[in-house]
Parts: sequence; C-alpha cells; structure tokens
Amino acid sequence: MLFFIVCACFALFPAQVLWGAQSGLALCLNAVIPSLLPFMFVSSCIIKSGFSKPLGIIFSKVLTPLTKISPIGCVCFITGILGGYGAGAKAVLECFREGQITKEEAEKLLPICNNAGPLFVIGTIGISFFGGKGVGINLFLVQVLTILICASLFGGSFPIQKQTFSQSLDEYKKNKPSLGKLVTSAAVQSGSAIITACVFVITFSAVLEIFPLGRYSFLCGIAEVTRGCSELSRYGYDALPLISAFVAWGGLSVHFQADALTEGSFSMKNYYLIKFTASMIAFFITKICFNDLSLIFFTSTGILALMLVKNFVSKRVQQHGFRQQRHS
Repeated sequence: MLFFIVCACFALFPAQVLWGAQSGLALCLNAVIPSLLPFMFVSSCIIKSGFSKPLGIIFSKVLTPLTKISPIGCVCFITGILGGYGAGAKAVLECFREGQITKEEAEKLLPICNNAGPLFVIGTIGISFFGGKGVGINLFLVQVLTILICASLFGGSFPIQKQTFSQSLDEYKKNKPSLGKLVTSAAVQSGSAIITACVFVITFSAVLEIFPLGRYSFLCGIAEVTRGCSELSRYGYDALPLISAFVAWGGLSVHFQADALTEGSFSMKNYYLIKFTASMIAFFITKICFNDLSLIFFTSTGILALMLVKNFVSKRVQQHGFRQQRHS
C-alpha cells in the first residue's frame, strides 16, 4: 500500500520529484560515490584475497581488548570507520560469504560497522555546513568514541582463532587468488553495491521533496542524515548535539541501504536498537564536552580505560567458570 501511495505522489508532484532526484544525484556524484566506492573496492579485494586474516590480527592487538571483536571483525570495524555508511556493511557481508565470520557475529557487527566516515563528517558537515574542519574533527572523534562504546556493549564475545601473524600470512600466500580474478570480482561487487546505495539516496531525496517530512529538521534527520544535518546546521553550534545524534543514528535511508547491501542475509531485530543507543550516547557526549577538545580526549581515555577493565574482568570470570566446569 505504501508503495502505491508513493507512486501516486510521484505522479501528482512531478516537479518536486524531479528537483529532489536531481539533488540526490548531485549528492551521489559529489559525496557518496567518491567516499564509498574506493573503500568498498579496496576492502573487497582485501577480504577476497584472504589478507584480511593477517590484517585483522594486527588490528586486534588494540581493538579486541577494548571491544571483544574477533580479528576478522576488526577488519570490518576499521572499514566502517574509514569508509563510511555502506562500506562497513558490505565488508561484513563479504567476510560472511567467505566463511570468515559466523552469521551470529555478522548480525552483531552490522550495526557497529555501518557508520559515518571522516569524509562525510569532516568534509561535508565540518567544512561545507560549518565552514571549518575543526568542528568536523571534534565531531568525528565523538563518533569514533561512540562506536567503541557500542562495540564494547553489543559486540559480544567470540572465540578468537589461535593463529599468529606469520601463520596467517603464510596461509594467505598459499591460497591467494590471481590478481585479474580478484580485481574483476571486487570491481563488479563494489559497482553493484554503490549503485544500490545511490538508488536509495536519490529515491529518499525525491520523497523528502513531496512529503512534509522535508520541512522539519528533526523528522528529516531521522529519514535522511545528510539533508537533516544540512537543515539543522542553520541553527548554528547549538544544533551540534542533535547533529551528532543523527550522524550516529544514520537515517532510515542508510539503514535500508545496509539491509539491501547485505542482501537481506541478516536479521535486523537488534540493529535499530543499537543505532538508537549510539545516537543517545553521541548526543550526550557532544552536549557535555564538544567545545573542549582536551575534555573529549580526557573523557575518551576514561571511558576506554573502563572498557578495558570491564572486558578484562569479564574474561577472567569466564575463564574461572570454565576451569570450575572442567574440575567438576
């Protein structure tokens, strides 16, 4: 029914639909494709080649004690932080397809890997919307801290493969595919994924032009993060906590993209709860300490230290319980 209502509105308001679609297309050409496609292609090559295993071991030295994410999951995590919306989701699907992570781990990784990248936060929001990269850098630090907290809370604990870096590197050298096959496969899948992402951006831009949603910054941010942040930026620095919350939330357009990019392979039951929690965390961190960079670093250090202690205690309790079971 909703589909037919939208189609009818498209027919009744062709001028608004055209304008919205053109705005969405410009957004794809200027932001979505340049920021997403390179990361999707490179991450796809890394995962398909098998190099994600030794690379994951390197990342896990820092990330696993903080987040309890497995080494392969760390590759998806880093891809999501650097690549932006969609790149992390695609990396999760690739790792699952290659048999490197289980479905359970993939469903827990998806919401904490599908995040805003530095190009969007620093470039689009900081420079384009607020006229300075300082705002964007602070905002991106808040997003990274928020993601780490959510990873610690919701990432779960998965068995870590007991394999050294040299062993995984030897395995990669033995089994790596030919360069031509690897590049072609990664290019085809990355191209398909970026087209899917652009279709959602263009469609949502058109919908926002014909429904009253586009006239209200808050509702607009819930549906489409870029336009919502653009509308809120008119209110100046007072709107930054809400902008930070919307960036962590991602918008319904991004969530539908994630579901489409992963081809409906994973349950989204807990996905929205985790993204909502992330938005609340980002809002309060930004509200409390956004204007003071030193306070952000101090807060980050304190929270990360608490996360390390929490995970260390949790690991010790699990080991103690395991020993008791063996003795009994």
